Amino acid sequence: MRISLLFLLSVFYSSAQQIEVEKVSSLSNKYDTFWGNDLSGKYYFSNSNTLYKVSKSDTVNYANNNLGKISSVETFNMLQTLIFYKENNAFVLLDSQLNEINSSIFSEINCEFLKPASQNELWFYDSLSQQIGLYNLNSKKIKFLSNPIKNISYSQSDYNYLYWIDTERNCFSISKFGKIATLGKANPYQKTVFLNQNELFYLFDNKIYYYTFENQLSQQVNINEKLIENFCYTDGFFSIFTNYQLSTYQIKK
Repeated sequence: MRISLLFLLSVFYSSAQQIEVEKVSSLSNKYDTFWGNDLSGKYYFSNSNTLYKVSKSDTVNYANNNLGKISSVETFNMLQTLIFYKENNAFVLLDSQLNEINSSIFSEINCEFLKPASQNELWFYDSLSQQIGLYNLNSKKIKFLSNPIKNISYSQSDYNYLYWIDTERNCFSISKFGKIATLGKANPYQKTVFLNQNELFYLFDNKIYYYTFENQLSQQVNINEKLIENFCYTDGFFSIFTNYQLSTYQIKK
């Protein structure tokens, strides 16, 4: 990813042109929801509350209707897929073949969202206390990290940070030590992908943009797709989900 980001930065500072990409593949869409992909090139979809992990060679699936409707699926760890069931305050952790390796129904907290972290931990936001914290998968202990925080409208994590945007589009991050940083203000968006504490991509009005908080400027990614429902970015590649196909684009270097 570092090479791709350095390329983006050089393009950003050198010209006002769009970020150029090349379409490298497309798949017909037969699924309701696209959740993302992992570093091994697997794609994650769902239909009728069943999760599908799709590759060129095979497809595996997982369903657990006892826990209700799937609220979110976290895919960036190719060895551990996290499914969150908000209505039942529960999660399931799956291995690379979508076999259950961990699950729990929370009783001490009421999760608004649940995201993966490092060292067998999960980020959570408890709507009762309005605090962000970490849940340890081994000890099953809960650790609160923040004072009460209100009006979170979007959240995303990596191993070391949780990122969020509030209802006024202010962006923040929190480390696993509880240090909160104010990143800046986001532009209007429909979906956002944080790259780090300074950079992000966002979708708005059927266009994808690259944005840095430091410069507060946006640059459009030259992707011509209609009715974009979701997208993800991994290591120089965009996966664009529409109502009829999933297309993959690579940044031109």
